[in-house]
This record gives sequence, C-alpha cells and structure tokens, in this order.
Amino acid sequence: MKTTKLVAMGLLLLSVTLVACGQDKKTDTQSLTSTIDKTVPKKEATLEMNRDTLDTKVIAEMEKEIAQRKVKLTEEALSTIAETQFLLQDIDKGEKEKAIKRGKELIGNLEVLLAKDPSLSFIPVDVSFQKEELITDVETVREIVKKAEKAMKKGYYREASNLLKDMRSEMVINTYLIPTATYPDAIKAAVVLLEEGKTEEAKVVLTQVLGTIIVEKTVEPLPVLNAEQMIIEAATIDAKDHENADKVLNLLNNAKYQLQLAEEMGYGKKDKDFAILNDVIKELKKSVENKEDSTGKFNSLKEKLQSFRKRLFGKKTSK
Repeated sequence: MKTTKLVAMGLLLLSVTLVACGQDKKTDTQSLTSTIDKTVPKKEATLEMNRDTLDTKVIAEMEKEIAQRKVKLTEEALSTIAETQFLLQDIDKGEKEKAIKRGKELIGNLEVLLAKDPSLSFIPVDVSFQKEELITDVETVREIVKKAEKAMKKGYYREASNLLKDMRSEMVINTYLIPTATYPDAIKAAVVLLEEGKTEEAKVVLTQVLGTIIVEKTVEPLPVLNAEQMIIEAATIDAKDHENADKVLNLLNNAKYQLQLAEEMGYGKKDKDFAILNDVIKELKKSVENKEDSTGKFNSLKEKLQSFRKRLFGKKTSK
C-alpha cells in the first residue's frame, strides 16, 4: 500500500540519509501461541526465536530492500538539481545572459531526457523507513474492533476513530522523489521572467520548484514480515535434520498466528491469499510431522508469501 503527498523540504535534505525509527507502541499482550485455528488462543507458547533476533532479522530484511532501492537513485536527478542551483547562482551574481543561456540548455536537456524515458518524471533521491509497532494479540484486536463497531452503530464516530487510530503495526518505507516533469515549465517561466528583467520573480519560481519533494509511502504489515522470518528460520532448522521437528512446528504455528493477526488488524481483510497461505502451512506441517524432505514445500510457501506481499502491499497507489 503506498500513498504520495507533496511537501516542501530544504535542499540539504537531498544529501542526507533519512532513516527514522519510530517509537514502539505497546499494549498489554500475550505471547505468540501455537494455536493455528480461528479460535482465540487459550495458552501461551514459547517462540523458538529470541524476540530481539526476530526484530533484528525483520530490520535487516528492510534495510536490504532499502539498499536495493537506493541503487536505483539516478544521476539525472542530482544533475537536474545541481544545474538548477547553478542557474540560481548565475542570477544572484547578476549574470543575466549566462543564466538565460543555461536555462534554455537545461530545458532542452530535460525535454530530451523525459521524451526518452517518461518514467523519469519522478526521480528518487532518497529512501528511508520507520517502524510503527503495536504489540498485541488476536483477542485484544477483536475486542477493540467490536467496541468500535458498536460505537459506529450508535453514531459515536469520534469514539470509534479513537479506538482504531493505533490499530497498526507496520514498516513504512518513505521514498523521496523530485517531480522532474515540472522542471521544464518552471525553468521556461523563469527564463521568460529573466528576459523581462524580473529577476526576483524568476528566483522565486526556481526556489519553489527546487523545494518541491514528493514523499511516497509504502506500508508493509509487521505481522506478515514476522511470519516470513519465522518461516525462513523454520526452513533453516528443518534442513539440518528431523530431530528438531517440534521447534519447526512451533515456528510454523507462530507464523500462522501472525498471519491471522495481520488479517484481524485489517491488512488484506478477507483476502483469499490468507486462506491459501494457511492451507500451505497446514500441508507443510504434515510433511514435517512425517519427517519428510520438506524443502520444496518450504520454498513454495516462501514464494507464495513473497508474492502475497508484493501483490497486496507493494501496489502503487496515491492520494
């Protein structure tokens, strides 16, 4: 899930890595359980992974994704910004003719660039992520949702909103982009103003376009990310031998519980892929219990989960 919005940011932001880790939001909780059906868990289960280890693996996976996105940062974006800044400097120095010439050349270069590759209309200049975690369980989520539904039926919309406002546990990836497609028109306008002798107005136009950054937000549910890491850990243990089947089964149970939690929190509610993933986990458990070679089934589950994440939470939407 991704949203975009316009924000004004200083130019120095473009050269700074913006990695902000949000503060964890906690509620009274119970541990992950080994119950795998739709009933509320009646007892706690020991997770066969240290909680800090799980968090570290999720963060590491997110940092890996961020690194991959940063590789795609294009030199054209930085060049466009630099040339526009040089244009402003020419104006500040009173070098009007030089500024007009530079502006016209920059317009031509940008129009050619955008004609060759329309995807460069929005060029990423930085990527960061933040963690917004609500540590909770299925039973608590269901209780909160029931209270919110009752409030809605009675017309207490503000109360319902307050009940649900913290109902999120997710990684938020922020991609900062410059709207390159707006530069040619802005620079054209600045050149016209310069030719008319309106240098201050030209500077305002250029400063505004340089200060326009689009922040693109992509949201990935933490319960789904947690489930993915549990499955990876279970596959690693299972691949060594069949003597630790109980640990593998426990991790699979916990992974299924995390997927259930994601569904209850409204991430892909009623999505058929949750049912598909649960069925795959059920079949995988049978294979582990029978001490069979489960490598293929683990690979299939990991692929289905990756596809699920990409389809449901990697879509490009905007507002």
